[in-house]
Amino acid sequence: METAIDGDMVALDIENGACFGFNATATRIWALLDTPMPIAAVVDHLVGEFAVDRARCRDEVTALLRQLEGRGLVRLEPAI
Repeated sequence: METAIDGDMVALDIENGACFGFNATATRIWALLDTPMPIAAVVDHLVGEFAVDRARCRDEVTALLRQLEGRGLVRLEPAI
């Protein structure tokens, strides 16, 4: 379950009893993940929307997605 609050998002993992808070950028990344896409495509979207260096964006998006994967919220698959 998830809900938006003032541009941020709160997600509940009822099965594991965990609550996650996402800032505006993480909320945007979460929304982009509605459609499976490579990390590079997520970075392309964010660089076009925010004033951020591409390398820093890629590093931070990758770190966030690895954290989410570790919590079982997303599944990262190798690009084919």
